[in-house]
Amino acid sequence: MAIARCQNCGKPEGRRQTYVSRALPVGYPNSSTICSIRGCEGAAYIWLNQQEKAAFDTGQRIFRFPTFAAKVRVETLA
Repeated sequence: MAIARCQNCGKPEGRRQTYVSRALPVGYPNSSTICSIRGCEGAAYIWLNQQEKAAFDTGQRIFRFPTFAAKVRVETLA
């Protein structure tokens, strides 16, 4: 499941998922997607796991976050 992190907070590590690639949400850096780290308000990249990366490569552009609270549309790999 996709996760949002800014450039300063970096690639998610030590989680249940292994993130292999990042994508840009539509409108980055002026999108409404904000880093998921508590206290950080930086514009976020969307980190994708291997399965999501494969889906991106075949044309999927909408991914969901783990809590099902929201989905995000991405436009290109960063």
